[in-house]
Amino acid sequence: MIIEVVVLALVSTVRPTSLAAVYAILSDPSARRYLFAYVVTGLSCTIAFGVLVVGASHGIDLHTGSDRTKAVADILGGLVLVGFGIGVLTGRVPHRPRREAPGPGRGLQERLGGKLTMTTAAVAGPLTHIPGIFYLVALNVIVAHNVRAAAALGAVVTYNAIWFTLPLLALVTCIVRPAAARELVEAVRDWVRAHSRTILLATAFLVGPALVVRGVLNL
Repeated sequence: MIIEVVVLALVSTVRPTSLAAVYAILSDPSARRYLFAYVVTGLSCTIAFGVLVVGASHGIDLHTGSDRTKAVADILGGLVLVGFGIGVLTGRVPHRPRREAPGPGRGLQERLGGKLTMTTAAVAGPLTHIPGIFYLVALNVIVAHNVRAAAALGAVVTYNAIWFTLPLLALVTCIVRPAAARELVEAVRDWVRAHSRTILLATAFLVGPALVVRGVLNL
């Protein structure tokens, strides 16, 4: 179970909107304060969401931990990932933000860079980390495979810690070597732009079928 959670979390770290926000924040002289607010609010909200889902599942009798529940959760999660991969492959699901022209509709990076405050930085944390398909599938697997709430909570925290690896790394680098932080995020951003489709497809068509097969075998 933890392997799937880690893989899905790793894929979530390259979310383009998060990269754009962190890159914009790093251009400000007060980047450390703003990035700290961004990380704290974003991480708090995503962990809280996961805890609510896990807490709700442990508050009702879902037979979590039973072989059948695990199998069904794996099959459903796998099918969702395969469907997502097909959507990316056919172009029905966009795998990167559209390039925005200058003007009222300019991108997140430019909007944040133009009016960055503690409030906008704090709000941007949750807004650029709205739970997506990978987090929801991971929570589905966590809920079904953990009887003890403590183990499920640990998995939720692990997912989110990995999800926020880049903002956390940027924050630490910004404290130690401010000039290197923006270069780091820029390099990651450029790499993601070039490989985001491949990353999403590989995850969807490797983890998805693996979950389906495991679920069918455990029925």
